[in-house]
Amino acid sequence: MTTQMQHVLARGLRSFGGRVLSVAVAATTLMLAGGACHLLDVTTPDVVPADNLNDPLALPTIRAGAIGDFGLAYTGSGASGSGGTVEGQVLISGLLADEWINTETFPDRVQADARQVDRASGTFTTVFRNLARAHLSATKAAAKFRQLSDTTTNSALAEMLSLVGYTRLFFAENYCSGVPISYPNPDGSVAFGSPLTTSQMLDSALLRFNEALTAARALDTSTAARKATRASMIGLATVGKARTLLAMGRLVDADTVASVASVPTGFSYVIQHDLNTARQQNGVYTGIRKFKRYGVADGKGGVGLAWRTVLDPRTPFTRVPATNRGFDGVTPQYDQLRYTDEKAAITLASGLEARLINAEAALARSDTAGFMVQLNGLRGSPPAYILAGVQGTAVPGDQPRPVDPMAQLATPASPAAAVNLLFSERARWLWGTGHRLNDLRRLVRPVGTRGGYGRAENTVFPNGLYFKNGLVYGTDVNYPIPLDETNNPNFTQCLDRLP
Repeated sequence: MTTQMQHVLARGLRSFGGRVLSVAVAATTLMLAGGACHLLDVTTPDVVPADNLNDPLALPTIRAGAIGDFGLAYTGSGASGSGGTVEGQVLISGLLADEWINTETFPDRVQADARQVDRASGTFTTVFRNLARAHLSATKAAAKFRQLSDTTTNSALAEMLSLVGYTRLFFAENYCSGVPISYPNPDGSVAFGSPLTTSQMLDSALLRFNEALTAARALDTSTAARKATRASMIGLATVGKARTLLAMGRLVDADTVASVASVPTGFSYVIQHDLNTARQQNGVYTGIRKFKRYGVADGKGGVGLAWRTVLDPRTPFTRVPATNRGFDGVTPQYDQLRYTDEKAAITLASGLEARLINAEAALARSDTAGFMVQLNGLRGSPPAYILAGVQGTAVPGDQPRPVDPMAQLATPASPAAAVNLLFSERARWLWGTGHRLNDLRRLVRPVGTRGGYGRAENTVFPNGLYFKNGLVYGTDVNYPIPLDETNNPNFTQCLDRLP
């Protein structure tokens, strides 16, 4: 049975001190195959005074706000620029990797595309702050659900703990070692965190996913709807846990966790968007198609994946009109078509990702037959949710959608070719969901270091002459912690910039 979690992004706006929580949202809904179970409905925009946050009636609004903050950090928004926020983790990670290319003029984005991220960048400071805010919102929401709800019937505790885990995972996957986690005190002061190594950040993400699994498994199963909700919460936490174990280099454990019994291929949890406000819109669509700040790359820096040259139904793109150019008026503008309007959903966790982890584990134990079964199984029956939530009409130049079986792959001729195939398939299936940067980092990590494949950096990351502003590609393989964070007396700079 296909199960799909769909959440309207409740774009919560809250002050750092926690004095006021504002939410603008139409509804947040859990959609299940065969029907819909409304876990929460917030029918009008609301402002919840701090004194009311200890009332169980405030829990739906608290949850909506946390989901909204997470969505902003992960997928971005429909705002027009840096301060308003276009980009989230999906766009910035793909820009430093080889998914996206810069098509506008803002120097900080140009530098990031050229792997020379400016620590003082206002754009990337905002993105970092949004992720920190999402972490705080989900953490505080989880505490409220523990305090005020029946956690055997209310699935939000498990959900919030998973979102905390994902924020920490993004810090580990996309940023340098040494990210500090700070919290506000009740009196409005800040409890400044100390820098966490990447390994410590991953350990803390794993802890949150384990807590989420414990909460999910404790959920009541007295009705079909509750059984489905429980299964969805287990799937969300399980995929997050497996992804964390993969980032740790614990592939055998990740494979065990991501079993078909725990995560059916039909499972997906998506972040959904709407047109109520710019903050609730799909930031990947707006950043690429609407504002033309990003475009689909192709063979970026001489070594990137051939996203456009090799046509693939999983990575649809267009250039309409044929003279379409980016915001800079010069760079040819190729638009992604996985998300075709501002309402399109973006997948956070899925059974598809679990099967790709199973495939990688099979390859690592030299089970070539099992490896090919996993990859060709996905091609033979592509999960429908890969384009979940996409609405609107296809435009001229649209590529075929992955709804029909695709050609079966031949067995690679060598171990190196098998690794190439694995990461190419991961890239195509997981395109535009924030996975690519960490995959490139895994490829260049030394063998024996957190699951590294030991490839030369200049064969994986874009390098050589950059195509604009007379730049040469730099050496960044992750994002630095913004200069603004030096206000934290415990922090000076990244502990290291290693992959």
